[in-house]
Amino acid sequence: MSTLRQNLVILAVVAVLLAVAVFFIYPPGSSTRLGLDLQGGLAVILEAQDTAKAPRSDESMQQAIQIINDRTNRLGVTEPEVQRQGEWKISVQLPGIQNPEEALSIIGKTAVLEFYDTNQFGTVYASEADALAQAGVDSATKLPATTHLIHWPAESGATDRWYLVDSEPLLTGSELSGAQVGFDQNNRPKVDMQFKSAGADTFAQVTANMAQKAQITGQDQLLAIVLDGIVESAPRVSEEIGGGRAEITGRFTLEEAKNLALVLQTGALPVDLAVIDQRSIGATLGQASLNQALYAGLVGLVLVMAFMLVYYRLLGLVADIALIIYGLLLWGTLNAISATLTLPGIAGIILTLGMAVDANVIIFARIREEVQAGKTVRTAIQSGFRKALSAILDANVTTLITAGVLFWAATGGVRGFALTLGLGVLLSMFTAILVTRALLIVFGELRLLRHKTLLGLKARTEKSA
Repeated sequence: MSTLRQNLVILAVVAVLLAVAVFFIYPPGSSTRLGLDLQGGLAVILEAQDTAKAPRSDESMQQAIQIINDRTNRLGVTEPEVQRQGEWKISVQLPGIQNPEEALSIIGKTAVLEFYDTNQFGTVYASEADALAQAGVDSATKLPATTHLIHWPAESGATDRWYLVDSEPLLTGSELSGAQVGFDQNNRPKVDMQFKSAGADTFAQVTANMAQKAQITGQDQLLAIVLDGIVESAPRVSEEIGGGRAEITGRFTLEEAKNLALVLQTGALPVDLAVIDQRSIGATLGQASLNQALYAGLVGLVLVMAFMLVYYRLLGLVADIALIIYGLLLWGTLNAISATLTLPGIAGIILTLGMAVDANVIIFARIREEVQAGKTVRTAIQSGFRKALSAILDANVTTLITAGVLFWAATGGVRGFALTLGLGVLLSMFTAILVTRALLIVFGELRLLRHKTLLGLKARTEKSA
């Protein structure tokens, strides 16, 4: 196969790759995932609290990250980012979230579900402070692991009540197999729960005992359903409840019922988490940042292309074509791997615009030196590539190593920068070594590079290509 035909085949393969890239790009913008800083949302850092009831450990941190991941995915957030930060912190980024406060209440909710016979409650206290004073502590986190502080919110004109309960709950949410939103006979939202096999048996036994006690004493027996220390509802039990089902009714809106069902589905966090930093980024600010970044990228692209065209003439046109191909391939690759684009990521792309033509500059400088030395254009292209290749590889490999270390060691935006930088360097090497070379050889074979003025050199007598 002739040299011309070989390079035409290479360009045909590149055309196929471009078609694939356009497939992932089209329609422009809609298939590109934007990060928190470009479309707004919520960024929060949670810190695990070391308490007697839930001591923090490496295992509990891993479980907490898994549960928060599950919750954010069920919220429908596009590309949430949940990462461990340091030893006891968790960084959560939720791009595009519409209600940051609601999202925060869901992802950070401990969701410890417990069932108590209200006869277990004992002494009632008028305030949380009174209950804690009785226990001899100033914070609920300092209570012994065997003591539970329960708050029963006021209903129907009554007052709030607090209890210190030293006995264990009759049943916990660890026995749940599912939770969904439902509606009661008055069309009010509720949460329907299903128990696992063992939990269903326990629940049936608990309700049977309470029903029997109600018949003996003639007094109502209430089963308190407690979530994170707050009584959500306390239905009367007058008979055994079989079938492994229970429900939470009460003061719910439909959205609150959905959120409660969500946290029950994902299970309780194994450790208490406190918010130590919270930032909400508005969609308007994110769009402004995106517009500025795109404007900077466009200006950079135009300036680089104009410089190459003015200084290197036809060689510059080849570099500009390769640069456009590089840009489309990079954009398509980022979309294909579902990468999230952030401001640091765009900075990495803009940086690689210059790096993408850097290899071409080295190659063109060598080609022009060879032509000035009296070699034909065809020979100069071959020789120029051979002499420039080692310098190109050295520069790009060292950058790739740096990008790799950043991607491995960093998190968040810095990692996005490393990703776009690394992909950009790889694709710029591809376009320089294959695309630019193929275009130059094809142009050379077609005698389009005969004149030195088209190479940015002073015209003088020259050997024909």
